[in-house]
Amino acid sequence: MRLDVIVVTAVIAVATVTPGAAADEVPYVGSWDCGVATFSFTKDTYDAGEGPMPIRKVEKEDGNYILSFDDNYQIGLSSVTQTSMQWLSMASGDTFDCKRLKP
Repeated sequence: MRLDVIVVTAVIAVATVTPGAAADEVPYVGSWDCGVATFSFTKDTYDAGEGPMPIRKVEKEDGNYILSFDDNYQIGLSSVTQTSMQWLSMASGDTFDCKRLKP
């Protein structure tokens, strides 16, 4: 297992639940080139190209996020900046380095 996956997994494992984030607190909102596809986020939805899925819960700690969806599906977003972030599938362990697309 790659060290960055271990670090992301460890950070996400200790995340605490927040009841929801205001729009100014969700820096991942926008469109991202993640290599395999363009992933788009609003405050309330996530779209990996198959149509938007409602975000049911957001957990946040130190700039890292766990987004929960229907059917216990979760993704982790870490090292989120204005230009880049790391995306992690909790189900498969896949990780992608994402670059923000300009609006």
